[in-house]
Amino acid sequence: MKKAIMFCGTASGVGKTIITAGFCRLLSNKGVSVAPFKAQNMSLNSIALQEGGEISVAQALQAFACKIKPDVRMNPILLKPDSGRSYLVRLGKPVGVYSYKDYYRLSVENKKIAFEAFDSLKDEYDLVVIEGAGSPAEINLYDHDFVNMPMAEYANAFVFIVGDIDRGGVFASFKGTVELLRQKHKELVKGFIINKFRGSYEILKPAFELFKDHCKKPIVGVVPYLDLKLDEEDSVFKPSRADGKVKIGVIRLPHMSNFNEFDIFRFLDVGLKFVIKPQELDSCDLVILPGSKNPIVDLEFLLESGFDVYLKGILGEKPIVGICGGYQLLGESIDGKKALGLLGVETELLEDKVVVSAEYEGTGDFEGRFLSGYEIHHGRTNSKGKLKQLLKQKDLLVFDEDRLVIGTYLHGIFNNNVFLEWLFDLLGKHIEFNVNLSKEKDEQLNRLSEVLEESLNLEILLDGFDL
Repeated sequence: MKKAIMFCGTASGVGKTIITAGFCRLLSNKGVSVAPFKAQNMSLNSIALQEGGEISVAQALQAFACKIKPDVRMNPILLKPDSGRSYLVRLGKPVGVYSYKDYYRLSVENKKIAFEAFDSLKDEYDLVVIEGAGSPAEINLYDHDFVNMPMAEYANAFVFIVGDIDRGGVFASFKGTVELLRQKHKELVKGFIINKFRGSYEILKPAFELFKDHCKKPIVGVVPYLDLKLDEEDSVFKPSRADGKVKIGVIRLPHMSNFNEFDIFRFLDVGLKFVIKPQELDSCDLVILPGSKNPIVDLEFLLESGFDVYLKGILGEKPIVGICGGYQLLGESIDGKKALGLLGVETELLEDKVVVSAEYEGTGDFEGRFLSGYEIHHGRTNSKGKLKQLLKQKDLLVFDEDRLVIGTYLHGIFNNNVFLEWLFDLLGKHIEFNVNLSKEKDEQLNRLSEVLEESLNLEILLDGFDL
């Protein structure tokens, strides 16, 4: 009995992450016990789990779609790229920093860990829905690949290849992808899914018969273009509006991480933009310095581009929020190196990594309240001056009231209504923000599930599965 189905893509960004999530929700809604899996993911967007460890936000979203708790086995190998190197995370735990040459030497060991994680999930669930990485036809990576077709071969999975028709050339991409696969892997491909279709289906439909002259694999579905507000793997936030009652500027650091930090603002009367020049912040009510995988290098960017001078010039005029690496950058020093000096804290970078997901008890302005979120950081930050502590855990969330500067290690802080209310009060703005992000994601996934059920030939997709 087959236990796995796999969605690969003709390229990165064609929508296989969202198709996988939607298919997981479709099956879950039908009562199928299903789990997501991606053998290796390269992503700067990760979250900490309550049980410890971290995985990509993509697999966390897919677990949510399955209505189960995220698990490190769903993303056993996570790579977090940084300036030609990558931080390697295995089963949620950091291992080290490697160049691509070093990493390739670890591929056999990583493959073993990934396959064992899949086997474990397969034994617990009726079906595992696997997401591929990039394209399975990257012929220069064949010898080290265990994410795409070798994974499908090991899992005995049916493979369906997703293509983005919005980019153009989707049929050529389908044909070329299959042609470059090894013969034994071609046989695993059962069909193609056209994604992000905007046009007339009647105009497109004749191409299906014509395509049979070039490739015997069928088109098993055409998914329309959908404006969804779901976590993408590494996409930059796309605001739902060009303007809003509150205007937020996020400084686009070269090594910025956790783009998904700002998903909540898609549902609010907020205009948010990423900026690379200080003057772009002139029209903003609030400035955010986001997380960074390499705050020391990003500090040079801030100094060279003049952000240091600009931020000092607006102290006390508009709030500045630093998150994780951004919090460290706002301080006086990082590992003894002079930082921006906007907040009275010092940071020491340590080898051990903090990975925690929890609820944190508030103090001061948040006395009697709890804020939820997660920490993923190497640094230990200590306050020097008279800063307001807003959580009982010292230096996790601090506020310089005179300068309107806020620093925190808490990812997901904007998902707390109590914090948003406090922040908007600082701005003197009233915004309706009683948003339940889980409920919003549920509704989005259910909508996606319904569209996929209408758009895909489920008889072909699920042929051979005892569900």
